[in-house]
Amino acid sequence: MATPLDICSLAETPTTQKIEHREERLEVAPLEPMIQEAEPHAEQYEILFIAQDGFSAQISNTDLSESYLALSQENGWEAINLNHPVSSNIKNIQEIVIICQDMQPENYFNIIQPGKDITRLSMGEMYKDGYSVFTTVRGSSEVDNEGQVLTATTYYRHRGIDMNKYANLEGRDAVVMGDDGQVVPLRQDGRFVLDQNSLGYMAGDEIQISPVAGIVLDPPDKSITDVYHDAKAALEDDVPILVILVDGFGRHAYQYASSQGYTPFLDTLPEPVTSMSAYPSITPVNVSASLSGELPHVNGVHDRRTRRLEVPTIFALSNEMDKNMTPIFGPLGTIELEIEPIFTVDRNQDDSTDDEKTEHALSIIDQDHDLLFVHYKDVDATGHDYGDLHENTLEAIRGNDEYIRQLVSKWQGRVLIYADHGMYETETGGTHGALVHKSMFTPYWLFDID
Repeated sequence: MATPLDICSLAETPTTQKIEHREERLEVAPLEPMIQEAEPHAEQYEILFIAQDGFSAQISNTDLSESYLALSQENGWEAINLNHPVSSNIKNIQEIVIICQDMQPENYFNIIQPGKDITRLSMGEMYKDGYSVFTTVRGSSEVDNEGQVLTATTYYRHRGIDMNKYANLEGRDAVVMGDDGQVVPLRQDGRFVLDQNSLGYMAGDEIQISPVAGIVLDPPDKSITDVYHDAKAALEDDVPILVILVDGFGRHAYQYASSQGYTPFLDTLPEPVTSMSAYPSITPVNVSASLSGELPHVNGVHDRRTRRLEVPTIFALSNEMDKNMTPIFGPLGTIELEIEPIFTVDRNQDDSTDDEKTEHALSIIDQDHDLLFVHYKDVDATGHDYGDLHENTLEAIRGNDEYIRQLVSKWQGRVLIYADHGMYETETGGTHGALVHKSMFTPYWLFDID
C-alpha cells in the first residue's frame, strides 16, 4: 500500500452507508473505497483480516460490492462480507492487510545475488506468514520521592521477520540496501522489523536503514562508486585515463552478447569483473555515484527528479589538479556537472548521437587529455524500446563495441569501461530501477595500454 491508513471511527472512513444485517439497520463503511484510498500497488490482491486474538480470515478482491466494516462496542471492528463465505465475517479486527499480487518489481522486498533473483516478497506476504515480537530498551529514568528512588524503563516493541524463512542467510556475505541508496553489511545480530507498509533493518538496538529495498547476497567487490576512485588514482599517478560509460549494459547482456558474437573487441580485453550498481538502478543515480564516489544518500541524487549533487565529482577534482579533461555527455540534463560538458546532436538523423560522440572524441583524443569521458546511450535507449536481449539491442551493443574499439586503439594510458545499470524485460520492451540482478550487476573493465 502506498498510503497505509489508521482509522479509529467510521467518521474517518471515505464513506458510510446504512445496510440491513442480522435483522438490524447498521451504519457501515464500504470496504473497497477504504482500500483504494490506501492505494494498493496492484489491481489484484487478497485481503487479510487479523483479529485482536490472532484469528484471521482472507478473501480475494474479486467482488467487494457488498463488503463492509462495522464498528460497535460489543464486536469492535467487524467484517461483513455478504458475497463471501460467512467465516470471513470476523470480529474485533485489529489490522487489515492487503496482499498484492503481480506488482512491479520495485514494490517488492527483493533478495538477489549476482546472476540470480532469489525471492520477491510483499509486505502483505510477510504479515501473513507471521512475525515475532521483541523489545529494545529506549531508556531509563529515576526520581527521588521523599528519599525513595523510583525508576521507570521505557521500551520499543518491534515485529521481527525471520528472513531465513525465505533465504539462507547464515554465514553468508550480504549487504542490506535501503530505498535511498544506503548499503550496510548484514550483521549476524541484524534483524528486520515491520513498520506498517515497510521494512526496517536493525543492528543491535538501532535502526540502520528504513525503509529497506532488499538484500544482496555475495555482493561483488566492485561497485559503481569505484569509478571515481579508480579515475582519481590514475589522475594522482599522472596516468591519462579514458572512461567510457555504456548506459544500460548489464552483466547478463554482455555475457549473452559475447556468446552470440556481438562483442568482438570487448572480448579481446582482459576479463571484466562484476560491479554492483547503486539503488535505485537508474541513470541519474548511478552516473552521480560513479562520478562522485558516494552513494545516493550522501551525494543527494536518489531519484530521477534530482540532478544536482551535494558533493564534488571527478571533474571538480580534475579541475583542482589542473588536469586537461573533456566530458562528452548525453542526453542533455542527465546530471549537473561543475564544468560544461560536450553535448552532441544527431547530425545524420539516425536516431543516435553515439556515432557523433565517437567522432568528436576521436577528433580531440590526441590533445594530451588527462581525463576523457564518453557516455554512450544507444544500448539503454534500444533496450527500453525492444528489451534487454532483443536483436536490435544486440546490434546497439555491437555498434558500441566498435566505437569503443576506435577510441581504445587511439589511446595511450589507462582505460575504464563500465555501465551505470542493466535492464530487464517488460511486456512492451525493457526497463530498470528495481533491485533485480539484471538491473543491478554490470561488467567493469580496467586496464592499461602501453
